[in-house]
Amino acid sequence: MMKSIVFILVGSLAASTLLTGCSSVKTHSTGDVSARYTYAQELLAKEKYDRAIVELEALMFETRATNIEDDVLFDLAEAYYNSKQYLLAVDIYKRLLEQIPGSPYAAEAQFKLAESHKELSPVYARDQEHTRKAIREYQLYLELYPVRDAAQLESDVELYTELLKLNPDSEQYKASLAAVKAEYARLEKFNTSRSSIIELREKLAQSEYNVAERYRKLKKYRGAIVFYENVLRFFPDTSYFEQAWIGRIEVLLKREKWFEAKAALDAYEGQFPDNIDKVEGYRKKVMKHFGNS
Repeated sequence: MMKSIVFILVGSLAASTLLTGCSSVKTHSTGDVSARYTYAQELLAKEKYDRAIVELEALMFETRATNIEDDVLFDLAEAYYNSKQYLLAVDIYKRLLEQIPGSPYAAEAQFKLAESHKELSPVYARDQEHTRKAIREYQLYLELYPVRDAAQLESDVELYTELLKLNPDSEQYKASLAAVKAEYARLEKFNTSRSSIIELREKLAQSEYNVAERYRKLKKYRGAIVFYENVLRFFPDTSYFEQAWIGRIEVLLKREKWFEAKAALDAYEGQFPDNIDKVEGYRKKVMKHFGNS
């Protein structure tokens, strides 16, 4: 009996100690919002993205319509992006741009939104929805945040720097220098956006051309022509433009569309006069047909 009482007392004491210990552990899901945001920033700095995401997701709703709403949204989007959760990053970057379009993070969020879609862009043989979205978001970035050429920006930085030496207290010069430096900082992203658009358009052209080639090999020539013409209509700035011309000519000959084939040959030779030898065999077939008719 005595042993049982001792056992119960010991067990109660252990349970009490455990509960006391648990109650002393401070969670970051409650408490001062500013302190919790600071903690989340510390996690981001240490690249502990999963833990930072938990903190920032909780703060996202609590900081709505506060002065740190865009800080929280941007940091959450960045945490998703840096942990390669690009679909979630897209959602939060878009939310930031829609809810707080005047945020100082807007330019960076627009660029990273495009970058997120680019990361989600698959190989050319798969659905290209994210490729198209990436192009659209990059184009929007270029339209909203244009920059001048590097030489002009460097000249302006030098100019306002010298003017401030002459008049260090001029608020106008300070503001102008800050604006030029901000524009200069966007130059790399501006150039990245342009090169990414070229790269992604090449992928879209490859996707259309690949479908055309599959139809051609299956002898579904009408379908092939549709996709060759898509390349010719929408992607004249890509390396697949000339290949699509040649493919279209070949398929027209397969379908015995002689007049259309001749017109296509004339158009091709007009655009690529140095490459006439590539379609010489097709030209001979057309001439032979009209010579026999």
